[in-house]
Amino acid sequence: MNEQRLDGLRAAVELSPDNHGLRLVLAEALRDAGHDEEALDHLGVLVERGAIPDDELVPTGALALRLGRLHLAARCLETARAHGVIDGIAPLRRDLEEALTDGTVGGRSVEAPTPPEPRDLEESPAAPVPAAEQAAFADVGGLDDVKATIHRTIVLPFQRPDLYERYGRRAGGSVLLYGPPGCGKTLLARATAGECGLPFLNLRIEDVLDPYIGVSEANLHAAFEAARASTPCVLFLDELDAVAYARRKQQGSGARALVDQLLQELDAIGADNRWLLVLAATNAPWDVDDALKRPGRFDRMIFVPPPDRAARERILALHLDGPPTASDVDLAALAAATPLFSGADLRHLTERAVDLAIEETLRDGGDVPVARRHLEAARDALAPTTLDWLATARNYVEFANASGRYDDVRAYLASPEARAAARR
Repeated sequence: MNEQRLDGLRAAVELSPDNHGLRLVLAEALRDAGHDEEALDHLGVLVERGAIPDDELVPTGALALRLGRLHLAARCLETARAHGVIDGIAPLRRDLEEALTDGTVGGRSVEAPTPPEPRDLEESPAAPVPAAEQAAFADVGGLDDVKATIHRTIVLPFQRPDLYERYGRRAGGSVLLYGPPGCGKTLLARATAGECGLPFLNLRIEDVLDPYIGVSEANLHAAFEAARASTPCVLFLDELDAVAYARRKQQGSGARALVDQLLQELDAIGADNRWLLVLAATNAPWDVDDALKRPGRFDRMIFVPPPDRAARERILALHLDGPPTASDVDLAALAAATPLFSGADLRHLTERAVDLAIEETLRDGGDVPVARRHLEAARDALAPTTLDWLATARNYVEFANASGRYDDVRAYLASPEARAAARR
């Protein structure tokens, strides 16, 4: 391909930087023309955005390795493993480990960057949430049954340690919150820490995962050590399935090592987890390794369903507290007309209604308040995002629930609201 054609593709990508298909075409053309460094720049962008095709992961990793960009090569390898890619994985892993060990690839020297050191306690990714951002159960709309369960199984042992000690029970342990996205699992975790009066350490997944071999496990260990040094406290792991993806579903050994590390931390091997409460949340409990869900680890799994009608009315009221609203707005009726909507769905609905009111203001002049018609138009344009999750959950309830682990989901799916919504 001549340079004029390449220049045209470069200009097109510059004008449409989010067009991943076009960027891939440019990268392939650059690679065919021998512009490997520039091609790798574009392939790296696709890898970082999760937009690269699976069949390009190993070739991109090999190219990155050949050019000495080991961080990108490791990222390609881990992504390929996670996506179940098999062809070419073994030699890529071997060459990458060789490069990380002695700075050579296939006997040729490369300039291997030094992997980042694991964070020490002072630099732990488990950062305390400022006191001003702490929450309580009063801040969580609805979910009374869930809050009652959390209060009985988690909060009371911290509030009445004397009572639990007399019965041979201790505070601490691990709890997994699961359910559809956008239904308040993270807020519930923060509120649990607030109810216990404990510091809330939020362990972000992006601060744990690292493409270098062994660094993710070291980061996870450092976070638990920092939490143990701060006890009593709550350590929160969001998106647990990203860290603890079921080993039976994995192809490579890299992510399996991270699951093994988490198991060791929960079992407190060589450490003391007394007064350390580990809370985790996931949208996909079936993707979490089974070993983590046995008694003694995340032995308490609590289902967080979509908000009920009373909770939806309160959530709508909170989101419409700021903008001007018309007198014909009936939040009770709107709450009744939005079954299975998550908290995030309701926020989207109110934002869409506000946008409609702003459009009318710009078109007609004057301040148009958010009216019933805006809210109904927004509702009619949206569907609850929980439907896909509930459909997947139904399959697990019907075909993979021999242990009764998802009985709470089964009960919810049989509730009048869920059944009525399913018939719509």
